[in-house]
Amino acid sequence: MPLGGTSIYSLLLIQCVRITPSVFTMNIMNSIIEEVRRTESGIIQGSSHTCHILNHKVRNKIIIKAVCDLRKMSDEFDSIACCGTSGLMVVPQIAELLNKNIVLIRKQNEKCYSDFTIEGVKPFRYIIVDDLICSGNTVRHIKRTIGEEYERSQCVGLYCYMPNECAYTKDTVKLFERDYHMRLLNI
Repeated sequence: MPLGGTSIYSLLLIQCVRITPSVFTMNIMNSIIEEVRRTESGIIQGSSHTCHILNHKVRNKIIIKAVCDLRKMSDEFDSIACCGTSGLMVVPQIAELLNKNIVLIRKQNEKCYSDFTIEGVKPFRYIIVDDLICSGNTVRHIKRTIGEEYERSQCVGLYCYMPNECAYTKDTVKLFERDYHMRLLNI
């Protein structure tokens, strides 16, 4: 931790506050590492979108961008729900910086040490954070699982931290809202 205990996330967040959101967003997207698989310690193996989140330099940029985007609406939700590795790679840091609870939803048929399908604090109004949306199975699974356990919980929206990989675009965002009965927060 640099500067007497200040985390790198705090320093980047301070920079985020000083720069207008449109300039910050543009800088983040323009500075994505071209050779995302190559790091100082070796080559990252995995699918294209997974390699982005496994590269710590790209992951830090994703986290800071998400915090800057979600900070604008942070009074609308109390929890962030995620499922699987793609969510757990970024949600703890995002939740910490936004002072939100984490709700972990186990994947269907996941073999693990816990019998719980949901872990975390009961959400009242929550968002889902995931890498992208393609088939929609993860979003439906998260909403269904939380809905079965906590009938009064409400999903406010979905934040995809890799929006360029999503099946939905600005032109089809109304279809998403119709299909999932929630907002697509960053497309």
